[in-house]
Amino acid sequence: MKKDVIIVGGGPNGLGLALALAGRKLARPLAVTVVDARSFATTPHDPRGTAITRSTQNMFEVLGLWPTLAPDAAEMRNIIVTNGKGSHQDRPSLLRFATDDSQKAASTIVENGKLNAALLHEVLQSPMIELVGGFSVADVRMLTGKIEVISKQGEKHSSALLVAADGRHSAVREHRGIPVSKQDYGQTALSFSIGHTEPHNNTAEEHFSPDGVFAVLPLVGKRSSIIWGTSTGEAARLMSLDDKAFADALQVRMGHRLGEVHVEGTRGSYPLVMQIAESFIAPRTALLGDAAHAIHPLAGLGLNLGFKDAAALADCLAQAIARGEDLGGPAMLERYQVRRRFDTTMTAMMMDVINTFFANDNRVLSALRSTGLRLVDQFQPAKSFLMQQAAGLSEDNPRLLRGLLPG
Repeated sequence: MKKDVIIVGGGPNGLGLALALAGRKLARPLAVTVVDARSFATTPHDPRGTAITRSTQNMFEVLGLWPTLAPDAAEMRNIIVTNGKGSHQDRPSLLRFATDDSQKAASTIVENGKLNAALLHEVLQSPMIELVGGFSVADVRMLTGKIEVISKQGEKHSSALLVAADGRHSAVREHRGIPVSKQDYGQTALSFSIGHTEPHNNTAEEHFSPDGVFAVLPLVGKRSSIIWGTSTGEAARLMSLDDKAFADALQVRMGHRLGEVHVEGTRGSYPLVMQIAESFIAPRTALLGDAAHAIHPLAGLGLNLGFKDAAALADCLAQAIARGEDLGGPAMLERYQVRRRFDTTMTAMMMDVINTFFANDNRVLSALRSTGLRLVDQFQPAKSFLMQQAAGLSEDNPRLLRGLLPG
């Protein structure tokens, strides 16, 4: 079967794009191949949580994915924001968000493993999507009217368009010669899930301090996902602790609002770096997700930006089909670049400014932060605007994020 699009990267954003282009809900699906260095036979167990904004949920609903995922999604109906790194009792709530029971939550938290499994299950329902595991990219070549990707074993696949969804260390981006701009924050985020003895009541917490953001995000049941941002040296020390010593340190950091806590599964860590590709496109190539951009995780928008890329690319390809254009041609690619690079860069810069403002132990700035958060807490229009942004809702959103199929 002739392929229209090859996607390198079988993570959430890559599989999400495959569904957006060739899922079973589409009237005119494209022919898509997804290749990945890993096997598609199983999805690894990963209890860490990921925020899914309401706009991304719209996309999942229209593509038929949400009914599978909904039982494993915990709504964030309340959000508490504090300023300071002292004990839990010394961090008074400065800003609270609450979602009315008649409204959908701005975000839900889903385990990474459950998200990957649901995406893969839905992908397997489409006869127009081919999955190729064990495919490590060795080269990318331009051919007449198409582009070819070659594995280290010599396997070849070609199509009109190649999409790099292979992460922040993208092999495709490197082969296409696209440089990136980076900013290292000198911080590391620890990521893991916990069980606790008290209910979270669908409440998320974000504690800002000069060391980094500490976030507690609700999962289904008496469980939560933790993002613990701190200095690189302190992160290394924490990761070296045995399970009991680590749990003790965590209990001190969290306090006892959720009762006694214990770590579930393994602890992960990753450096906090802002990274933006200097172009999201090259001839017959589009970058998507972390291959195009990596931002600070303080608002939990990273993965959702990748789904927004997927939805925008689906719109651009639908326009190309309607106009009789080459699916991998300059006109289609330039539309995608215009729709996504500026928006993503502005979001990354906003996260950078917020992180810089909070990751500072200057007493004057600390007082300003506290005062500013309290003022926002008392001004409902500002809170409503921030919740709208957190939900990812906008009239300019691609069709899928508004609950509409591409076309």
